[in-house]
Amino acid sequence: MTTSFETLLLLTPEVVLFIAALVAYLAAAFGGLRSGWLVAVIGLGIALLLAGGQPTDGAVIASGPVTLDGFSAYIRLLTYGAGLLLALVQAGDHWRAAVQRDGGGRRHGTGEEAGTFLILLAGLAIVGLANDLVLLFVGLELVSIPTYILLALKRTDAAGQEASLKYFFLSLVASALFLYSIVCLYGLGGSTSLPAIGSQLRSLGNGPPVAADAVMVGTITASMAAVLLPVTLGMALAGAAFRLAAVPMHFYAPDVYEGTSPSNAAVLSTLPKVAGVVVLARILSLAIPPLGSGQPAGPVAATLLSHAWPMLAVVAAVTMTVGNCMALLQTNLRRLLACSSIAHAGYLLVGLAAAAAVSTTGPLGAKPLAADSLSLDGMAATLFYLATYLAATVGVFGGLTYLGHRWPEWSATSQERPKLEEIETVDDLNGLSGTNPVAAFCLAVFLLSLAGIPPFPGFWGKLSLVTAALGVDSGMAVFGDRQQWFLGLTIVLVLNAAIAAAYYLRLITAMYFKTTQKGVQADGGLSAGLAMLTCLLVVMTLSLRPRGLFMTASRAGGTLSGSIESELTATQPAGQLLVTAEMEQMP
Repeated sequence: MTTSFETLLLLTPEVVLFIAALVAYLAAAFGGLRSGWLVAVIGLGIALLLAGGQPTDGAVIASGPVTLDGFSAYIRLLTYGAGLLLALVQAGDHWRAAVQRDGGGRRHGTGEEAGTFLILLAGLAIVGLANDLVLLFVGLELVSIPTYILLALKRTDAAGQEASLKYFFLSLVASALFLYSIVCLYGLGGSTSLPAIGSQLRSLGNGPPVAADAVMVGTITASMAAVLLPVTLGMALAGAAFRLAAVPMHFYAPDVYEGTSPSNAAVLSTLPKVAGVVVLARILSLAIPPLGSGQPAGPVAATLLSHAWPMLAVVAAVTMTVGNCMALLQTNLRRLLACSSIAHAGYLLVGLAAAAAVSTTGPLGAKPLAADSLSLDGMAATLFYLATYLAATVGVFGGLTYLGHRWPEWSATSQERPKLEEIETVDDLNGLSGTNPVAAFCLAVFLLSLAGIPPFPGFWGKLSLVTAALGVDSGMAVFGDRQQWFLGLTIVLVLNAAIAAAYYLRLITAMYFKTTQKGVQADGGLSAGLAMLTCLLVVMTLSLRPRGLFMTASRAGGTLSGSIESELTATQPAGQLLVTAEMEQMP
């Protein structure tokens, strides 16, 4: 697979981010630039404009190891939109605070932090665009490595360094597991190209294997592939679970969130989750024939999906239950939100499980899959819920960053300035509606959305997940009737939503029905406040008009193109393929 000038054109927004990162690094090192986050915001604005100008409606453009379709465009715009808001949250120390402390002492955002953050965003966008295993792994590392560097740069105290090291070592384990799954996929498909691997998997059992890029490591039989697939899926799921903070790779989240800053916790709870969803979606798409192609998929592809949906369903149920039950016991705000983040990873996996189950027609190996029978409602529900979760979560952490510190307690006998104390516990929010009503209202809206209270977008997201799960048809598979599985998963989801409402409402109760003791300074910076208000606008808009986002998510799920035909790609000049397809309008 060759990389051409067309490939670089498709990656223009990412190139802009890398250039902005270099400007932030070099200007801070040699020019004394103290406005690194301003450079990041400008770079992200330009990247958003360039990404919005590229064709995405009903078109699939493949060039070298990069594919631009509705799915990758959705992930890219979601990444840059969330990144812009997160940059404002991270830049809370750059602009003048709402309440300025005596003597200044403001900590400015550094070029190193801003440049590292831009590389993280570029890597996440590359994960969404990649149709090659090598580029996919490189993109994931461009997400992981800048993340723990950012953790180390933002907090230099003992707790911050401990959080950075914990994330670093566990990230190594997750990357190794996912790398092993990549090796297995290469062995199954005889190529690093995802389209070629998909063609090979779908052809196994239907006839002679399809040659991929003229690079075959050997002849893989259907029986060999059926044995290797569960191992491959298990390692890929473990690697993605770390980024999603899903069971069994969830245990790092509470300690790391507590040890780092609120702005870094906002990054951890959002961007890696996008990477985890993309990885799992791309792997599932290997077994799904292109929509409308009429191409059947063989028993090996059916095996992949038939093993994937029970694994995803079990992990989803356990993850949301563990996360919500842990959150009920927390008094530290960031630990509570970390457990909440674990629970939301379980919700996201429900849609992926439904997409895999609906794509499996009939019992395992009974008959080939038909492309016309596929439904990607589960994928659309996951993408929709991901967007609503990002908006509310960035808003919560933006609000906590804006609130900053509690008012210090002065001592009549001491001449030294009291040590600043961050907002850490639920009790620190007591009486916030009286001291800072705007921030209290914003936080209440975000929390109600995360709890799934109507008419906020979190409710529409959970409703779409429930609808997708209940839409799975009945069919006897290896692990039992699919419909009964997803009926049980739906019940678990609804019960967990009720459990989650308990601790979210506890925070709202503290803000509106308890009296304050110290109050907050609201010294986290006006940019964090701007991010909070922007998220409020997004959440309120989605509350009133959720259909537009859901239609966009439906088109993105429907154009998931991990299974573009490699033989068609090879016939195009300069490695470029342009495929136009009519997308069904999904409700």
